Amino acid sequence: MYYIAKGQKTLGPCSKDDLRNFLAYGSIRDSDLVKREDEEQWRPVSTLLELNLTGEVLADGLTVKPARRRVARYRDYDRVPYNQRCGAVLRRMFFGFLFLPPLLWWAAVSIYSDHIFRRKKDENGYLMVWGRWVEVLVTFMIIINAIAWWAGITYASWILGPGLTELGKGMREAWDVIKGLFNDMGM
Repeated sequence: MYYIAKGQKTLGPCSKDDLRNFLAYGSIRDSDLVKREDEEQWRPVSTLLELNLTGEVLADGLTVKPARRRVARYRDYDRVPYNQRCGAVLRRMFFGFLFLPPLLWWAAVSIYSDHIFRRKKDENGYLMVWGRWVEVLVTFMIIINAIAWWAGITYASWILGPGLTELGKGMREAWDVIKGLFNDMGM
């Protein structure tokens, strides 16, 4: 467990995950002081090796911290944005795959850009999220869907092609009959 000194306030105890979240959301800075429960001395957050704050070393020797992906942690499913709810995304995936591909693409955008939250909670009381393997699944679904629609449209045009040609001939004959009727009426 850790304690944080921020200005004149002392916060804590908090876990390592809490520290990471505070850093990700900007609630604390690397320069704020922290100490472990069993330590006496305060030190900057940036010196904690367990937070893995090391970054990429640039050519001039400066270190740049990796960008953190900001993740909201929800405890209540009703507070999750609609596009991040597993039920909504599953419906879009299902109906998009079977009937309307843009729904599948819409689900894919949600999956690729955000975490998708389930109703189930973890041991800390936070809603669980879908794993990254779902991105691979939805990519395969899009590929299979595109191939299926292409094959279906190609097959339909192959089957209906001769019928459409005959329909065109029949419509031309009907138009000739209508033109003949108007000519006979003197128009």
